[in-house]
Amino acid sequence: MISCRRATTCAVALVVSMSSPCRAGVWSAEPFTAIVGDYSTNPGLQATRYSAETHAALVVDAPITYSADAISFSLLPRFRVGDSKGYSSTASDYEHLDSKWEQDTERGSFSASAGIARDSSLYKDYVLNGFAGVRRQGLSADIDWKRQLSERFSFDTDANYSRVRYAVSGTASALNDYTYTSVAPAFSWLEAEKNKFTASASAGLYKSSDGTTKSRNGNLQLGFTRSFTELWSLTATAGFSRALDELDFSQLRLVFGPGGLQFVRVPVTLKSSQNGSVYSASLSRQGSLLQVNMTASRQLVPSGFAFLSRQRSYEVSANYQLTERWNVNGDARYLKSEDPSNRGVFVDRTVRVGALSSTWRWTENWTVTAAASRVAERVGAPAVQPASTEFSLQLGRRFNRWYF
Repeated sequence: MISCRRATTCAVALVVSMSSPCRAGVWSAEPFTAIVGDYSTNPGLQATRYSAETHAALVVDAPITYSADAISFSLLPRFRVGDSKGYSSTASDYEHLDSKWEQDTERGSFSASAGIARDSSLYKDYVLNGFAGVRRQGLSADIDWKRQLSERFSFDTDANYSRVRYAVSGTASALNDYTYTSVAPAFSWLEAEKNKFTASASAGLYKSSDGTTKSRNGNLQLGFTRSFTELWSLTATAGFSRALDELDFSQLRLVFGPGGLQFVRVPVTLKSSQNGSVYSASLSRQGSLLQVNMTASRQLVPSGFAFLSRQRSYEVSANYQLTERWNVNGDARYLKSEDPSNRGVFVDRTVRVGALSSTWRWTENWTVTAAASRVAERVGAPAVQPASTEFSLQLGRRFNRWYF
């Protein structure tokens, strides 16, 4: 369990420690609150015995920021209180507390961030760990250091830690508590004004909390960034990945001892490996009215299963500014995942997500957002194919920025 009281105390202590040497900076806050109405045909994404549900929730975001000449700090508490109990609803309760501190220098920057969260395992649009609407508690920490070595060469290294705990799942797809630690250094070379090359590596350790499963992974990748015009740009990376999986369990064996033949429990470790290519590509258009982003990737990712999941994902998203007050967003995603179990068997999972939303700025402070989405999942063989359609309406109020 995550101690929210201890985490909050640490966050307050971090604020005090950062603010004391930087009295010349400015503190500000810009609260936001909203009322959300949600209708879903299958909120828990269950295969059988489900019914449509309608829920309402209150959303509150209270970001606090501090900025000085070279130092910035942000604290973002946000939560949602819904009328539904449990975590199988798309409008389930959540509590998040994120913080980030950054210091800039003439040739680089250093940042540290941390966050705690308590939400539903369906919170990420079912893509990471759907088919199981249960409570999810998370703790994360990240350190990032950037350094400009010369006019063309730069160095960036990132270290990340995350811990996730789930409540007991009542569905067929059980999720495993886990911790994941990774480090990823990268070099980049600005070959020309519009061309940049990168070389990166990463190493990670994924462990289930009960200690029965473990994955050590590493990869090497080369990348390229090209700005074709002022609007269009391409970023692509490709490389090789290797993961070593371990499964620890005990087995009864008949052995000959001082008292004769007897059964004893002997620890056993099974090892296997996952080798293959990894890649990521993004083609984007950044215009004044229309922004489009198309991405494709193949990665090993932590997702709440026994080992790292092998995932291929494709996504197209767009944002169009119809008027000064009205904009429209569209998103389509396809995910193909191989999720490992404790038995060493990989379960194929396919997720398709389509979403459309529109935000109208009613006044300077009030906004109205309408959204619709469709999620379809295909799991295992013989296939289980749950699906859900969701509609939501949100009335939001952003308050003027406060300085103190």
